[in-house]
Amino acid sequence: MTVNLIRAVIIYVFVIVAVRLMGKRTVGELNPHELVITILLSAIAVIPLEENSMPLANCLVPILLFVSLEIIVACVSLKSVKIRNFVQGRPIMIIKDGKLDQSKLAQLRFTIDDVVDALRQKDVFDISQVQQAVIETNGSISVLLKAEYQPMTLNDAEIKVEEKGMPIVVATDGKIVTQYFNEYYVDKKQIEGLLKDLRLDESQVMLLTVDRLGNTYVIKKEEK
Repeated sequence: MTVNLIRAVIIYVFVIVAVRLMGKRTVGELNPHELVITILLSAIAVIPLEENSMPLANCLVPILLFVSLEIIVACVSLKSVKIRNFVQGRPIMIIKDGKLDQSKLAQLRFTIDDVVDALRQKDVFDISQVQQAVIETNGSISVLLKAEYQPMTLNDAEIKVEEKGMPIVVATDGKIVTQYFNEYYVDKKQIEGLLKDLRLDESQVMLLTVDRLGNTYVIKKEEK
């Protein structure tokens, strides 16, 4: 039993490291070759858990090989457009200038229901409002609305606003966060001063964010 537990932990850690090496993507964002590698890793990792007599190296070596191949393919794809198109495929425009291209739907084996469903997931409920629609290499759809249906922006209204930047998390779940995204760094004393101004202790904070203009947003922990 102990041996099985140790084998399971080793495989778990190894697969986590392998997935991290391949990059951060959700399943819906995986390109075809990345999805294949992910499925193969899952299948290989299960085998030594079911067969205790199998040497652990028979699992770890193929995982390392597949991850290496994925990294090599990704690096080569950065240098070669032809290989990138072969491995990842190309985006396909299914609606051009407001007109649905039925031949492209047949090529993709998409039904009109698939298109309407994909548009609804982009908050577009009227296909007549679409100027351009593209099926990306991961199967998702990108939509450009016709000019008259696009939401009005401050630039359209010629209104100038000061850029406040992205709010940065400086405290979460009762703990102060001095570094976020491995890039943004806020001095701990500044955060403590901010909490003091808000008359809060860090243990009382579920979430606290601040932008470059000094605007704050706080969610207090609920009392149990």
